[in-house]
Amino acid sequence: MPVTSEVAGKIELPVSIETAFEYLSNLENDSLWRKEINQTNMLEKPGLGTRANEYSNLSNRLQNHLLVLQCIEYEPYTKVVYETLPGSAFYLRSSREFQKISDTRCVFLYRVTFDHAIVKKALGFSLPGFLLRFGARKDMNSYLKKLKQII
Repeated sequence: MPVTSEVAGKIELPVSIETAFEYLSNLENDSLWRKEINQTNMLEKPGLGTRANEYSNLSNRLQNHLLVLQCIEYEPYTKVVYETLPGSAFYLRSSREFQKISDTRCVFLYRVTFDHAIVKKALGFSLPGFLLRFGARKDMNSYLKKLKQII
């Protein structure tokens, strides 16, 4: 079993839960609010079993790293979860949950579980878990602020 860390953040968004879910369940939009994403290709619309090819710039050593993700949970306007395929070199799980506040506002909860080994591959050396979590929390806050600006 890989050594993983989980980071989570939530933000209130000034859009309906339907708008937020449609936008955030489609991983092709991630490059607009997550700085390391070069591009994501989905062969079908989001839904249970849908696969996505995510290309990330993780470092100068790993500029176009491919992760293949599959939707393992899909509850319209409530939750969508993508995870790497069994047997992948690195583990990643992206959970996106939505809570309605009003017809024009919702809360987005974003949770990512990532394999420490991917950071070692990207940098060429390991970092202590507390530093990985610190950096991931900082990135998470940045992602959510950018998302709120563009959605």
